[in-house]
Amino acid sequence: MPTRPRPEPGPTQIPHFGLYGEAGSIEDPAFVHIENITSRSSAHGWVIKPHRHGRMFQVICMFSGGVEVRLDEQVHALQGPWAITIPPGAVHGFRFEPDTVGMVLTLAEPMLTDEAHRRSQPYFETLLSTPKTIAFEQNGALLAQLQHFLQQIDREFNRPDTGRALMCEWLARAVLMTLRRQLDLHGISAESATTPSATLAAFRQQVETHFRDHWSVVEYAATLGTSAARLNRLCKQLLDKTAKAVPQERLLLEAKRRLIYTRSNLDEIAYDLGFQDPAYFSRFFKRNTGLTPGRFRSENNFDTTPE
Repeated sequence: MPTRPRPEPGPTQIPHFGLYGEAGSIEDPAFVHIENITSRSSAHGWVIKPHRHGRMFQVICMFSGGVEVRLDEQVHALQGPWAITIPPGAVHGFRFEPDTVGMVLTLAEPMLTDEAHRRSQPYFETLLSTPKTIAFEQNGALLAQLQHFLQQIDREFNRPDTGRALMCEWLARAVLMTLRRQLDLHGISAESATTPSATLAAFRQQVETHFRDHWSVVEYAATLGTSAARLNRLCKQLLDKTAKAVPQERLLLEAKRRLIYTRSNLDEIAYDLGFQDPAYFSRFFKRNTGLTPGRFRSENNFDTTPE
């Protein structure tokens, strides 16, 4: 099991899980993990109690057997080949039939939402918005394709070959595109999104578009048709952080990327990220990391010498 719960929750709380028990956010956009349903569930009597993940997107692909799955407030009984998609923040729990066969694919949310992957967002938005159960035909071509991609990810994940992380990321996108095509085949890819996890997904998409604009929580809430107070409650409930922290963390992540991977000077980075005053950018960065931007760049071994 790659997950374990945080400290024991109160009686009215839903456990919030992190990969390998980490309480912090996952910043690696190339993160992919895969395991089979048996190794994940058999040791727990084939039951996974209701819980949620903050910044992980999960796909449960069941090839044979059965499961009773809770997704937010709905319960589904599924038999045979199904895929279950679980966006960040969605409450989910499982009661598998013994010897159910399938795979569990876990992806770091930044891999699916950051600016570098904007082209794929229109295809995957429906998968990221709400939990979904996706039926497959037993001998269908898309099921065979899904199994093939998952087997390839499993092979890459367990072999230290060159470019393993990139290969896993590319194959994970192929899995998601296969799921999207199966949704289209059943004519349900455009279904409405009204659940709390859908609101959270929409908020993250707005953050990705506007984090450089330094929007307030009130401005984000207005675009989502909700109140700042409700958005803040939602983030605290599903992410264990305030709504204000979400765009702040995205801004900080982009600053780190610019400092490590570009040759822009500090003033250019500050202005590109929407700071009107480079000194304020430096204070923002140090307040959140304990380091000045220059020190952070130096400690990450970035060579600013012109080629």
